[in-house]
Amino acid sequence: MNDAVTPTHLIDDRPPAPVSPTAFFVPLPQRALRRNAVASLLAAIFKGQLKAGDWLNAQKLAEQFGVSATPIREALVELAGVGIVEMQHNRGTSVRPFGPVQLQDIYRLRRVLETEAARCACSEIPLEALMSLRQEMTELLGNRKAPHWSDRAMKSDRDLHDLVARHCGSQRLAEEIKRYNTLIQCIRDVVGNQSAAQQRALTEHLEIIEPLLKGDSEAAAEAMAGHIRNTAARIEAALFPNTSLKSSQKAD
Repeated sequence: MNDAVTPTHLIDDRPPAPVSPTAFFVPLPQRALRRNAVASLLAAIFKGQLKAGDWLNAQKLAEQFGVSATPIREALVELAGVGIVEMQHNRGTSVRPFGPVQLQDIYRLRRVLETEAARCACSEIPLEALMSLRQEMTELLGNRKAPHWSDRAMKSDRDLHDLVARHCGSQRLAEEIKRYNTLIQCIRDVVGNQSAAQQRALTEHLEIIEPLLKGDSEAAAEAMAGHIRNTAARIEAALFPNTSLKSSQKAD
């Protein structure tokens, strides 16, 4: 990936073969336009509706989304920053390849970031917050028929990772985790809520919380690394069932 980001005024340059507007994009709500555009484009890429090499034209996308070109340009710049699209000087923006290898790359970086965050956040997170999460997760594991079980499991997931990021002692690290969370959340949305996977994740979350409560930073880091590695394998199996986790094995 070229680390230099193309200035935004170059994004409008007409690419050789821009993707025509298609039915998988819908008008965006006016609030948080850039964030919604990022999520919509990511979903189209992760679902295979936009494929590697497809050229993206900011103006045409803006017309389909029913917004101005500005939030679309901003969204493309953000996606280039995390390696999902590529901006080429005087040509435009194209979709980069996305498959099992790229998925594992995303989760490998997430593992590096959040493992260090767990190590640094140990003894910094308020104990009452951790104990409250542990109680919620334990209750969910004991009763899968509880009202709104899946939504509560997902919220507890987000709450734990957010607690770790917010108390890691590094604003830059926390911001980088937040930036990658956009990718992670879109991948989750594409895969959908799977009860068995959520149950396994709850167990892994409790295995992270225990060393955090005890102040064991290395055990917390190890538990976080294992959780994210396992999550990557589950996501790959859901998105690319024919790979049989081969790329996961190569990645480690």
